[in-house]
Amino acid sequence: MSFSPEAQRCWSRRSLIRLTAGSVLNAVRGEELRRVNPPGEKALDPGLLKLLSRLREIIAGRKHLELEALMAPTFRVEFDIGKGPAAFRLHWRPDSAASPVWGILERLIALPGHFYMDTLYAVPYVFSSFPFDLDPLRYVVAVRDGVNLLSQPKTDAARVGAVSYSIVPLAQRLEPPVVIPAGSFVELNHPEIGHCFAASSDVYSPAAHRAFFEKRDGLWCWISLAAATQKDPPDLHLHKPPGG
Repeated sequence: MSFSPEAQRCWSRRSLIRLTAGSVLNAVRGEELRRVNPPGEKALDPGLLKLLSRLREIIAGRKHLELEALMAPTFRVEFDIGKGPAAFRLHWRPDSAASPVWGILERLIALPGHFYMDTLYAVPYVFSSFPFDLDPLRYVVAVRDGVNLLSQPKTDAARVGAVSYSIVPLAQRLEPPVVIPAGSFVELNHPEIGHCFAASSDVYSPAAHRAFFEKRDGLWCWISLAAATQKDPPDLHLHKPPGG
C-alpha cells in the first residue's frame, strides 16, 4: 500500500506527537503531585511570530472572516469533524461573538507553545508534556507559579493553598470535548488539602484544544484547531455552554 507525500507527512506528525506527549515530567514538593513546566524560551521564526501576533489581534477583535482567511485550505476542524474554513464555520459559528471558539482561542494563544519539530508548532504546551499514565480528563495543570487554591468558587474566597505548574486531580472527570469557560472555577481534589477550587484562567486541561501551525514551502500556516484526546480519531461534538 502506498501513501501520498501529504498523507506520509500527516502520519509522521501524528506519530511524533504521540511519542513526545508526556516526555517532560518533573518532581514536585512531595510525591502526590507532578509538574508540567512551561517550555524554555525559544526564539520564534519571524514568520511564525507574525502569524501568532496577527491571530491575537483577530481574536481580540472577534473578526471571523479574517480568522478564516488565516486557515490553510486543508485546515482540520477537530480531528474528525471536517476540513477547511467552511467546515470550521459550520462547526463553531464564529460569526457570533458568543461562539465558544473565541474563548478557546483567547485562552490557548495566551500560553506558550511547543515545537514538535522545527516546522510543526502547537499552542499551548500542556498536552505535549502530560504523562501517559494519567487520564487527561481527570486532571488540570496549573499554568503559572503560585496559583491560589480557594475554599469556594469565588474570587474573594479564603485561600487554602497554592500550586505552581502542578498536575492537580479534578473532583469530577471531565467529558470531551473539554471547554472550561472563562471567568469560571474548577473544582479540585488536592491530595493533601482535599476539595478546593482554582480560577479557570490559572489552569489548563491536557484534554482541551490546541492550535497547530506548520511551515510549508517556507511559509507558516495555521493547519488545525483540535481538542486533545486519547482516542484516535476522537468522537467530539460542539460544546454547548450551560443553558445554551
